[in-house]
Amino acid sequence: MPSEKWIYRTAVIRMRDLRLKDKAVENSTKPPLISNDVRETRDFVFSPIMPNNRIGDSGSLLLAKKKNNRMNQYLIKHAFCDCAVNEFVYTKLALAMGLKMPEAVLFRISDGEKRKYFGTEYILGTQYLNLAIENPTYDEIRKQAINWQDWFRFLALYEMFTECDSFETPLASDGHIYRVDTSAAFPTSELFLSLAGLNVEREGQNVKESMKQRMLSHPFEKCWDYFNLDEAVEKYTIRYGIECAELYLEPFSLIQGISDDYIDEFLNTLCYFYPDFIGDYFKQFISALQNKAEELLKAKR
Repeated sequence: MPSEKWIYRTAVIRMRDLRLKDKAVENSTKPPLISNDVRETRDFVFSPIMPNNRIGDSGSLLLAKKKNNRMNQYLIKHAFCDCAVNEFVYTKLALAMGLKMPEAVLFRISDGEKRKYFGTEYILGTQYLNLAIENPTYDEIRKQAINWQDWFRFLALYEMFTECDSFETPLASDGHIYRVDTSAAFPTSELFLSLAGLNVEREGQNVKESMKQRMLSHPFEKCWDYFNLDEAVEKYTIRYGIECAELYLEPFSLIQGISDDYIDEFLNTLCYFYPDFIGDYFKQFISALQNKAEELLKAKR
């Protein structure tokens, strides 16, 4: 009798194959993908990250080194369907606001790729950082980080992008803090994203169409109903001073200045990997966030 592990793994592979097949159909009408945000697996060698393969909420991690330049390295997440999309979108938005995050790219499984490293077809690479302090205190950040001000801006993004996991801002050897490990952001889930590309019938319904309807009907405008900007500003003013509260407010203004063209460009790239409607999903979220940020700043006491 097959083991439960074998049955689960077989089902995962089957779902991945179905998603890849449907994605190929969607992409067949598009021009060839040319993007600086994409890397080919054939150009890299991959190895497990030690110790203990770094198994956490993002699954086992890999280190990718470019074959013709081993100093060009990426930390690879591949085990779950939500990590790549969430961290890619998060990073592109943060970079547009001038904040420090490791470069995020999407790895395309090259034709003829036979290495079986990857748990899903959704493969994220983030620039590998040489760290000075993995978990610095605020005092260490204030004294040593060139961009200590970003710590408060990162706190704002945590609320804006509806994160629900740890807040990690390591200090790199270049003297900057970076925001890392942002998979648990946005109102998405591993389950929804694993089903989103399954163009199959189940119990009289098409799985992909059902997920599309469910995700695109999300009440995005309610994502921040729990959040009180005045209370947050007061908290940071009391603890860190008025200058820090002003830094915290900056992203609420900066998010409104990100152009539709910029958003469309990186979402278009994303949709060569994920179902096309996932781009619509994030566009709706970003639009709702921009509107909410404007509303919050206008209402601020």
